[in-house]
Amino acid sequence: MSVPAVRRIVVGVDGSVESVAALRWACREAALRGAEVHAVHVREARCHSLPSYAAPAQSSQQGCDDFDVDELAGKIKAEFAPDVEVKGEVVDGLAARILLELCAGADMLVLGTASDTAGAPRPAGPVIRACLRRAACPVVVISAEQETAHHDEDAGSQVMVPAGV
Repeated sequence: MSVPAVRRIVVGVDGSVESVAALRWACREAALRGAEVHAVHVREARCHSLPSYAAPAQSSQQGCDDFDVDELAGKIKAEFAPDVEVKGEVVDGLAARILLELCAGADMLVLGTASDTAGAPRPAGPVIRACLRRAACPVVVISAEQETAHHDEDAGSQVMVPAGV
């Protein structure tokens, strides 16, 4: 007798509005699929070394170490999918490489991207492009603007069918 495999959705999170939207979407999808969510925060800064003569630059990445993936996952779980198991993990390394390794055997990989503005779509970043090219599972890319619109539709019990469907 075989034991059924645990269904799993991997989500890349970094605390941005886009990654929070991706985590919300993944939690709702996991509730529909009977899956668990694996929220992964990758810290790239620790995998790069500076030459001895270089001074570290002051950047917005410094606050990244303060980001608590478990706290975010707990809040999203409580609000959007209380019955879904959500595990958080912080990993040091290159984001694309880590996400590709962790999504092996998963049902899907969910990533957030910058919101699309009318008439000016933004290209996917290097991590998204690498994951789209190499992932062994389906990759879903969520923009905060699209996810918010979808959430508002659900709340209002409205169903919109995209053009061409």
